[in-house]
Amino acid sequence: MINNNLRKVRQSTGMSISELARRTKTSRQTITNIELSGQEPGVILGLRIAEALNTDIKDIFFTHDVIQGLQTESA
Repeated sequence: MINNNLRKVRQSTGMSISELARRTKTSRQTITNIELSGQEPGVILGLRIAEALNTDIKDIFFTHDVIQGLQTESA
């Protein structure tokens, strides 16, 4: 399961849901669903969200524990 920090990251930038939706070429409802119900975006939308928020995708959709687990599995 992917952790979702989208709301926290978006709010820290001062960006509205409407503005994020516009910049990522998706609907406000999609952004809201990702933030509130944990809907997982596709790869392309996830990358667009990260770019619009000027951050790394793993800071929005992954926790530190998940990243460490993935690194351990690949070693």
